[in-house]
Amino acid sequence: MGTVLGAGFASGQELLLFFVRFSKRGLVGCFLAGVLFCLLGALILKRSYSLSEKNCKQYLKTVFPKGISSFLQGTMEVFLCISFCIMLSGAGAFFKERFSLSPFIGILVTDLICLLVFLYDLEGLSFLNLLLTPVMLLGTVYVCFFALFAESSMVWLPQVHPHGRFLPYALLYVGYNMLTATAVLVPTVALAESEKTAVRGGVLGGVCLSIMALLSCLALYFQNEVWQSALPMLLLSRKAGMWAYGVYSAVLYMAMLTTAVSTGFSVVKSVERVGFGKRKGALTVCLAALPLSFVEFSTLVRYCYVFFGILGLILIAGILWDWYKRL
Repeated sequence: MGTVLGAGFASGQELLLFFVRFSKRGLVGCFLAGVLFCLLGALILKRSYSLSEKNCKQYLKTVFPKGISSFLQGTMEVFLCISFCIMLSGAGAFFKERFSLSPFIGILVTDLICLLVFLYDLEGLSFLNLLLTPVMLLGTVYVCFFALFAESSMVWLPQVHPHGRFLPYALLYVGYNMLTATAVLVPTVALAESEKTAVRGGVLGGVCLSIMALLSCLALYFQNEVWQSALPMLLLSRKAGMWAYGVYSAVLYMAMLTTAVSTGFSVVKSVERVGFGKRKGALTVCLAALPLSFVEFSTLVRYCYVFFGILGLILIAGILWDWYKRL
């Protein structure tokens, strides 16, 4: 849950792009995405439980032919690089919307914090993802219920593409999320007491994600202002009161920061493996990310996530085919 409920989900941009803009049909897509999360999570954990080496590279080699597994491994590495840039861009959008400051300030501050973390190897900051997930869950539920039941007038708004092709976008949403979720699920299966426990964990995670996504989509459907906002859920939290606005602001920024640190660390380690030292590698990653991070947050989400969603479909197809062969 913590992997998928990252900064893109918390901001609301992902939900607008992949579900809300298709109006009521988007709810169907959201539900189908939830079913896929349940199925794929259970299948990955079930397959990983039997592996001697519980890491993503070994899992991909087991499920896919050598060429495809190497391609997907490389795709995941590139997606982590892009995700780091997207989080920096999101931080810029956050500073602009929350404090009316230049996005440049938010990008630079966040990039400098990440650089310090990379230099001093303060990996404990990534642990905040685990601590923030329950707070983000509670905050999102509160904001959504306020938007749904406390507003005096609620009208189902005509969205951008009420008759659009919602199903492909639901699949793309699952696709790019599984690129990162697979890397997290495979090693964590070692914590499961049994294969049955692992499978139940995958299903339960998918069910909870479905509920959160459906609730958030419903809340966003009834708000006309969200279409002009880079951070729609933050806008909704303002309506729920200053206390909720303050708490959700902190959670959203920390979600962006910890996601940036988590993805950036992986990129730095990859750069180090090709011969860079720790300091040189960290500085190279942080400087190289700056140009792309100045692209508008919503634009990066729209194009990068869709592109990697397409590549993620290869991963989904392979997981399902492997399951079919083992039936």
